[in-house]
Amino acid sequence: MYINGAFMKELYLAGGPYYGLQEVFSRVKGVARVRAGFANCSSDSPSKEDIYSGKVEGRECIQVIYNPKKIDIVSLLSLFFTIINPYTDGIQGKAEGPQFRSGVYYTSPEDTMQISYYLTFLQNRGIHRRMTDDAVVFNAFEGEGGRRPPIRTEMKRLENFYEAPEEEQYFLRKHPGTYTPIHIDLLEELGTIGKVENERK
Repeated sequence: MYINGAFMKELYLAGGPYYGLQEVFSRVKGVARVRAGFANCSSDSPSKEDIYSGKVEGRECIQVIYNPKKIDIVSLLSLFFTIINPYTDGIQGKAEGPQFRSGVYYTSPEDTMQISYYLTFLQNRGIHRRMTDDAVVFNAFEGEGGRRPPIRTEMKRLENFYEAPEEEQYFLRKHPGTYTPIHIDLLEELGTIGKVENERK
Protein backbone atom coordinates (compact mmCIF):
# COMPACT_ATOMS: atom_id res chain seq x y z
CA MET A 1 0.00 0.00 0.00
CA TYR A 2 1.28 3.45 -0.94
CA ILE A 3 0.12 6.80 0.41
CA ASN A 4 1.59 9.94 -1.15
CA GLY A 5 4.30 7.82 -2.71
CA ALA A 6 5.39 6.22 0.58
CA PHE A 7 5.10 2.49 1.28
CA MET A 8 2.75 1.76 4.16
CA LYS A 9 1.83 -1.30 6.18
CA GLU A 10 -1.35 -2.07 8.11
CA LEU A 11 -2.19 -3.63 11.45
CA TYR A 12 -5.54 -4.14 13.12
CA LEU A 13 -5.88 -3.80 16.89
CA ALA A 14 -8.84 -4.55 19.16
CA GLY A 15 -9.09 -3.92 22.88
CA GLY A 16 -12.16 -2.26 24.35
CA PRO A 17 -14.04 0.65 22.78
CA TYR A 18 -12.42 1.73 19.54
CA TYR A 19 -12.82 5.40 20.46
CA GLY A 20 -9.82 5.41 22.75
CA LEU A 21 -7.61 3.25 20.57
CA GLN A 22 -8.25 5.44 17.54
CA GLU A 23 -7.44 8.60 19.47
CA VAL A 24 -4.18 7.19 20.82
CA PHE A 25 -2.79 5.68 17.63
CA SER A 26 -3.79 8.63 15.47
CA ARG A 27 -1.34 10.71 17.50
CA VAL A 28 1.64 8.37 17.11
CA LYS A 29 4.51 9.54 14.93
CA GLY A 30 4.80 7.35 11.86
CA VAL A 31 1.12 6.43 11.80
CA ALA A 32 -0.52 7.84 8.68
CA ARG A 33 -4.14 6.82 9.11
CA VAL A 34 -6.41 5.23 11.71
CA ARG A 35 -9.99 4.11 11.11
CA ALA A 36 -12.43 2.67 13.64
CA GLY A 37 -14.61 -0.27 12.75
CA PHE A 38 -15.33 -3.95 13.27
CA ALA A 39 -13.04 -6.88 12.52
CA ASN A 40 -13.64 -10.54 11.67
CA CYS A 41 -17.39 -10.18 11.55
CA SER A 42 -19.70 -13.14 10.95
CA SER A 43 -21.91 -11.09 8.61
CA ASP A 44 -21.29 -8.46 5.96
CA SER A 45 -21.43 -4.76 6.82
CA PRO A 46 -22.81 -5.11 10.35
CA SER A 47 -24.17 -2.17 12.30
CA LYS A 48 -22.96 -1.34 15.79
CA GLU A 49 -26.35 -2.47 17.08
CA ASP A 50 -25.85 -5.88 15.39
CA ILE A 51 -22.49 -6.29 17.11
CA TYR A 52 -23.65 -5.14 20.53
CA SER A 53 -26.79 -7.28 20.50
CA GLY A 54 -24.81 -10.39 19.63
CA LYS A 55 -26.68 -10.83 16.36
CA VAL A 56 -23.35 -10.57 14.56
CA GLU A 57 -20.01 -11.65 15.99
CA GLY A 58 -17.19 -9.17 15.64
CA ARG A 59 -14.64 -7.06 17.50
CA GLU A 60 -14.47 -3.31 17.90
CA CYS A 61 -11.20 -2.61 16.17
CA ILE A 62 -8.98 0.00 14.58
CA GLN A 63 -7.09 -0.15 11.32
CA VAL A 64 -3.61 1.34 11.73
CA ILE A 65 -1.82 2.37 8.55
CA TYR A 66 1.81 3.14 9.34
CA ASN A 67 5.11 3.93 7.68
CA PRO A 68 7.56 1.12 8.60
CA LYS A 69 10.48 3.49 8.00
CA LYS A 70 9.24 5.72 10.82
CA ILE A 71 7.81 3.20 13.28
CA ASP A 72 7.96 -0.58 13.50
CA ILE A 73 5.37 -3.15 14.46
CA VAL A 74 7.05 -3.90 17.79
CA SER A 75 6.73 -0.26 18.85
CA LEU A 76 3.04 -0.33 17.95
CA LEU A 77 2.52 -3.53 19.90
CA SER A 78 4.45 -2.12 22.86
CA LEU A 79 2.09 0.84 23.07
CA PHE A 80 -0.97 -1.33 22.49
CA PHE A 81 -0.16 -3.74 25.30
CA THR A 82 0.61 -0.86 27.66
CA ILE A 83 -2.87 0.64 27.30
CA ILE A 84 -5.05 -2.50 27.20
CA ASN A 85 -5.46 -5.42 29.55
CA PRO A 86 -4.41 -8.61 27.73
CA TYR A 87 -5.37 -10.93 30.59
CA THR A 88 -9.15 -10.54 30.37
CA ASP A 89 -11.64 -11.98 27.93
CA GLY A 90 -13.91 -9.19 26.76
CA ILE A 91 -13.36 -6.82 29.68
CA GLN A 92 -11.53 -3.50 29.36
CA GLY A 93 -12.24 -1.27 32.31
CA LYS A 94 -16.01 -0.77 32.52
CA ALA A 95 -16.50 -2.02 28.98
CA GLU A 96 -17.63 -5.64 28.94
CA GLY A 97 -18.76 -7.89 26.12
CA PRO A 98 -17.36 -10.18 23.42
CA GLN A 99 -17.04 -7.20 21.07
CA PHE A 100 -14.39 -5.78 23.42
CA ARG A 101 -12.07 -8.80 23.40
CA SER A 102 -8.49 -7.82 22.65
CA GLY A 103 -6.88 -9.00 19.45
CA VAL A 104 -4.11 -8.38 16.98
CA TYR A 105 -5.13 -9.07 13.38
CA TYR A 106 -2.64 -9.21 10.55
CA THR A 107 -2.86 -9.17 6.77
CA SER A 108 0.77 -9.98 5.97
CA PRO A 109 2.22 -13.40 6.88
CA GLU A 110 5.59 -11.73 7.50
CA ASP A 111 4.10 -10.04 10.58
CA THR A 112 3.07 -13.28 12.30
CA MET A 113 6.51 -14.05 13.70
CA GLN A 114 6.91 -10.66 15.34
CA ILE A 115 3.38 -10.67 16.78
CA SER A 116 3.78 -14.23 18.06
CA TYR A 117 7.15 -13.40 19.57
CA TYR A 118 5.75 -10.37 21.35
CA LEU A 119 2.83 -12.33 22.81
CA THR A 120 5.26 -15.00 24.02
CA PHE A 121 7.46 -12.32 25.56
CA LEU A 122 4.49 -10.80 27.33
CA GLN A 123 3.44 -14.16 28.73
CA ASN A 124 6.88 -15.39 29.75
CA ARG A 125 8.73 -12.23 30.71
CA GLY A 126 5.96 -10.50 32.57
CA ILE A 127 4.18 -7.25 32.38
CA HIS A 128 5.58 -4.86 29.84
CA ARG A 129 7.48 -1.96 31.36
CA ARG A 130 5.00 0.41 32.92
CA MET A 131 5.06 4.00 31.78
CA THR A 132 4.60 5.28 35.32
CA ASP A 133 4.53 3.68 38.75
CA ASP A 134 0.75 3.77 38.66
CA ALA A 135 0.59 2.46 35.07
CA VAL A 136 -1.21 4.34 32.36
CA VAL A 137 -4.25 2.07 32.53
CA PHE A 138 -4.09 -1.56 33.57
CA ASN A 139 -1.62 -4.09 32.29
CA ALA A 140 -1.63 -5.65 35.71
CA PHE A 141 -2.86 -8.99 36.97
CA GLU A 142 -4.01 -10.58 40.16
CA GLY A 143 -3.32 -14.16 41.11
CA GLU A 144 -2.26 -16.39 43.96
CA GLY A 145 1.48 -16.45 44.42
CA GLY A 146 1.90 -13.89 41.68
CA ARG A 147 1.00 -16.44 39.03
CA ARG A 148 0.37 -14.89 35.67
CA PRO A 149 -2.87 -15.84 33.93
CA PRO A 150 -2.72 -16.73 30.24
CA ILE A 151 -2.77 -13.96 27.67
CA ARG A 152 -6.30 -13.73 26.27
CA THR A 153 -5.44 -11.45 23.36
CA GLU A 154 -6.16 -13.33 20.17
CA MET A 155 -3.83 -13.31 17.19
CA LYS A 156 -5.56 -14.05 13.90
CA ARG A 157 -5.45 -13.28 10.23
CA LEU A 158 -7.82 -10.48 9.34
CA GLU A 159 -10.84 -11.94 7.59
CA ASN A 160 -12.72 -8.68 7.11
CA PHE A 161 -12.91 -5.13 8.40
CA TYR A 162 -15.88 -2.82 8.14
CA GLU A 163 -15.42 0.84 8.92
CA ALA A 164 -17.76 2.38 11.45
CA PRO A 165 -19.98 5.24 10.22
CA GLU A 166 -18.29 8.61 9.81
CA GLU A 167 -20.03 9.97 12.90
CA GLU A 168 -18.22 7.28 14.93
CA GLN A 169 -14.75 8.23 13.63
CA TYR A 170 -12.67 10.28 16.08
CA PHE A 171 -15.61 10.14 18.42
CA LEU A 172 -13.68 11.37 21.46
CA ARG A 173 -12.80 14.61 19.70
CA LYS A 174 -16.46 15.21 18.99
CA HIS A 175 -17.65 13.97 22.40
CA PRO A 176 -14.79 14.42 24.92
CA GLY A 177 -16.82 13.10 27.83
CA THR A 178 -17.25 9.64 26.34
CA TYR A 179 -15.92 6.85 28.53
CA THR A 180 -12.64 5.19 27.61
CA PRO A 181 -10.47 3.08 29.94
CA ILE A 182 -7.34 4.63 28.43
CA HIS A 183 -5.73 7.57 30.23
CA ILE A 184 -5.17 9.66 27.11
CA ASP A 185 -4.27 12.87 28.95
CA LEU A 186 -1.43 11.12 30.75
CA LEU A 187 -0.13 9.63 27.51
CA GLU A 188 -0.02 13.12 26.05
CA GLU A 189 1.63 14.53 29.17
CA LEU A 190 4.33 11.86 29.03
CA GLY A 191 4.99 12.60 25.37
CA THR A 192 3.99 9.10 24.28
CA ILE A 193 1.47 10.58 21.89
CA GLY A 194 1.38 13.98 20.25
CA LYS A 195 -1.26 16.63 20.43
CA VAL A 196 -4.30 16.49 18.17
CA GLU A 197 -3.48 16.86 14.52
CA ASN A 198 -6.74 17.36 12.69
CA GLU A 199 -5.20 16.75 9.30
CA ARG A 200 -4.84 13.07 10.19
CA LYS A 201 -8.57 12.63 10.03
